[in-house]
Amino acid sequence: MKSKINNDRILWVDTLRGLAIVLMIIFHFCYDLRYFGYVNWNVPNGSNWWPFRYLILTLFIFTMGLSLSLAHKIRFRQKAFTKRLAQLVLSAMAITVMSLFMFEKSWIYFGILHFITIASIVGVLFVSLPRLALVTGGIILLGYWFKFLPSGFPFHFFSSWLPQHTEDFVPIFPWLGVMLLGIGVAGCFSLKNIKVQHSKVITPLATMGKHGLLIYLIHQPILFAGFFAVGFLKTNYSV
Repeated sequence: MKSKINNDRILWVDTLRGLAIVLMIIFHFCYDLRYFGYVNWNVPNGSNWWPFRYLILTLFIFTMGLSLSLAHKIRFRQKAFTKRLAQLVLSAMAITVMSLFMFEKSWIYFGILHFITIASIVGVLFVSLPRLALVTGGIILLGYWFKFLPSGFPFHFFSSWLPQHTEDFVPIFPWLGVMLLGIGVAGCFSLKNIKVQHSKVITPLATMGKHGLLIYLIHQPILFAGFFAVGFLKTNYSV
């Protein structure tokens, strides 16, 4: 079976994104266990949890770069890009508004959806310049590694208006570099040469990868509803 899906999608790219989604759900489930008092794990700030979060972000953002290149490298699809960007803007705004009610002192002002929105605008400019994307991405990562590029940019200029701690923060540096590397890889190499076959594992992951934004938006409300239901049952029907 071909590794190419409808609309020029690449099976292994969707699968990789689907894997990121599964890991994200696991991560947020562990966070919710702590939030509702079932465990005392230091999620997400414990030293053992940061590498897990970085892995999830790397998978999400690198595949974002791959997908952005695949979607627009033959020609810039303005209508599709504008529609997707509008979805991201509205979704990011919804996350911020909900976080203001749920986490009054640690609301989300620049989480993963906010980052993807900005990175999409920057990234589409590099789609036709994949070698420049690779070089720029590498420079950003090196600049961050050697502390030339602050992770708080540009929010450190008005930090007094923002919460000292936020529930989700995806800084422009170094993650913009990861996205640009994805664009560069997709533009300089043929992703279709990597053959992946449909299977009982691959196909569900790829399906999840195709609907990543929807799953991201609904998975936490579903998890929270489940924990509230369990708490209600324990409180009212425990022996």
